[in-house]
Amino acid sequence: MVETLPDATVRRMRRYRKSRLLHMMQELDVPTLLIYDPVSIRYATDSRNVQVYALNHDCRYLFMAADGTTELFDWVAGHDAYHGHLDTIDVVHVARPVGFMSDGDDNFATSLREWADQIESLVRRTSPDDPRVGIDRLSPFQAAELERRGIAVVDGHPPIYRARAVKGSEELEAQRLAAKACHDGFERMFAATKPGVTESDIWAHLHQANIEWEGEWINARYLLSGEKTNPWAQETGLRVIQKGDIIGCDSDLIGPQGYAHDISRTWIADGVPDDRQRRLYSAAFEHVHRNMELLEPGLSFLELTEKGFTYSPELAEQNFTTIYHGIGLENEWPIIMSPDKAHIPGAYGGGYDGVLEVGMTLCIESYAGEVGGPDGVKLEEQVLITDTGAVPLSITPYEEAWL
Repeated sequence: MVETLPDATVRRMRRYRKSRLLHMMQELDVPTLLIYDPVSIRYATDSRNVQVYALNHDCRYLFMAADGTTELFDWVAGHDAYHGHLDTIDVVHVARPVGFMSDGDDNFATSLREWADQIESLVRRTSPDDPRVGIDRLSPFQAAELERRGIAVVDGHPPIYRARAVKGSEELEAQRLAAKACHDGFERMFAATKPGVTESDIWAHLHQANIEWEGEWINARYLLSGEKTNPWAQETGLRVIQKGDIIGCDSDLIGPQGYAHDISRTWIADGVPDDRQRRLYSAAFEHVHRNMELLEPGLSFLELTEKGFTYSPELAEQNFTTIYHGIGLENEWPIIMSPDKAHIPGAYGGGYDGVLEVGMTLCIESYAGEVGGPDGVKLEEQVLITDTGAVPLSITPYEEAWL
């Protein structure tokens, strides 16, 4: 039987998150925020309407001021029907989307003016002496219109991501619940793995478990088999599983209460690994756990890149640019670059500094597969930073018989 969080726990979690975001706004001197990212709206208010749709369409947005004012602009009206249970929101308005999909060519100028009227009014009311607004994402036309009206547009990401990085105790309960949902999904996938089924057949069991646990979605199509495990990051499809195929899955699961559980495991279909596959698995396992041992509060991100455990050269080539990334309601700040990829400019690898804090949750990424090899091993662990180091949050075991 699936578990849920008690209502009182969820209410405390909402209060913690909103309070932490307001604190970070004040600490980083961002007087107002305009948030479009639906995951950050979820963090601030626990409103989760049409999150995936809103990732692609700017149909809803949230205004927050450092004085606590919190007003949601949603794609439908009706506070009681959609948000009546949320004491994190003061007022709900009908949103004014701006763009070709909502306005065509005919109504763009009108929508832009009416939207800017809304935002300007809120900024001047809540921060009359400091008309700045922190934005997480916005079209250049909207930003220019606010600037034309004397509202300075600044980066809203620092307070949002710094707030999200350190979890409260109730958030950790939610993450442990997501771990259980994910583990259930992996157990079902293990049981469903046999020659003759497709990758999609197996992967569907992770989705089913997640939905049954009242989870939400899965970020990427990463259930791969056989030669598709090398290189990593190909996509799940209708490839038929053969006897002795390696199977790898990176869960990328957004589970109960919207919390992610992002782990990777590799197993085999109706067979035993050969010596080469065991060596790959042992290398990936060592890479994860040696890098887990480094984690402690107070260590800087750049120190972790410098000290990080690396693969031998033949395996380093295809490993990730990221060695650690934050995790919460989604993949989050920080991203910490792999030592053997620190020379690569840009990429999804970090390369900036910061400091680990107690309460951060991170994922440790690892992939072992030679260039041109027949298959590869993907492992990943999710951990909590405590006073004494890193504690794993996953409950899905490794294939210890392969080590």
